[in-house]
Amino acid sequence: MSNKVVLELKDVTKDYKKTNIIRKMNLQVEDGEFLVMLGPSGCGKSTTLRMIAGLEVPSTGKILIDGKDSQKISSLERNIAMVFQDYALYPNMTVYQNLEYSLKVHKVNKEERQKRLEEILETLNLSDYRDRLPGQLSGGQKQRVALGRGMVKHSKIFLLDEPLSNIDV
Repeated sequence: MSNKVVLELKDVTKDYKKTNIIRKMNLQVEDGEFLVMLGPSGCGKSTTLRMIAGLEVPSTGKILIDGKDSQKISSLERNIAMVFQDYALYPNMTVYQNLEYSLKVHKVNKEERQKRLEEILETLNLSDYRDRLPGQLSGGQKQRVALGRGMVKHSKIFLLDEPLSNIDV
């Protein structure tokens, strides 16, 4: 019995001005599947992730999430978390607040938020840093906070763009 296809790219291309970055990419990712894209710098890995996340629009082709055209559904319906290599943390928010922000936006009740946050803080060894601002953290700690922001949402699709490049040993 095969799993349901959660993500599908159909003949997706991406052009910037006259330069073709992605050329007719086809891909299917099933529920529960873990996929890794490898390739040299500049080959389109990040661009592909950004298109899946809805941060960029394909030049041609379709991206389907649960069989629906991603261009026709809201970011909330997409249920995607993305972790960037450069952290993308809110500098004026503590570790706890950075982790909590998306849960507040998605109106997760306070008890469930606290439960998820404590679990993520413990899992990522960030409990002792919960009240620190990003500027007070090492690069590895910042990256773990960024990972935690994605993990805490329990998103259907979790995109990671080189998230381990700054993790402490």
